[in-house]
Amino acid sequence: MWMWAKNKQTGFTIVELLIVVVVISILASITIVSFNGIQTKANDASRIVKVTSIAKAIERYHIDNGYYPQIKDGNMSETTCGSQTENWGHCDRAKILSDALEPYMKIDPTSLSNATQGNYYYHYTSQSSDNWQSYGLMVHIQGDGGANDGGYDAGAYEVGSKPGYCMSKYTGTDANWASYNSICVGGN
Repeated sequence: MWMWAKNKQTGFTIVELLIVVVVISILASITIVSFNGIQTKANDASRIVKVTSIAKAIERYHIDNGYYPQIKDGNMSETTCGSQTENWGHCDRAKILSDALEPYMKIDPTSLSNATQGNYYYHYTSQSSDNWQSYGLMVHIQGDGGANDGGYDAGAYEVGSKPGYCMSKYTGTDANWASYNSICVGGN
């Protein structure tokens, strides 16, 4: 004799489905946060490598010429080059720097703009006592990699003789080698 069993529906309840959705959402948010941290570190590492490569080229320029490239305040903060009007022609100053360093490395001056790679800043000012013998170069970074580089700005990675000199000679904002309001901005 055949006994027919009642059909019992199998499947997930709404509560079980909601729990699965919540768990997947939590895992996805953790992954996104981790990825953003990795992306920030990768961007910073790329900028630091670039600024140290430029610093090496500047040092080779100094060995060959006896002085550093004579460019004042190359604050690469605009989006275009060639006008000499946008932000006082800083991108054009970046072109002068890239032309001076061309025997040592190729630099696209627009790649030093904050529109593409983070704001790079090259500062070179000669004082009579300095005789074009110090410079500072920095790039703003997203993480905290600039906090212990020996320079003033914890939000930037700084290289060159000027940042270390200013930090050893002055205190507070006077040690900021890249600020127009600083004592150390004008040279040694």
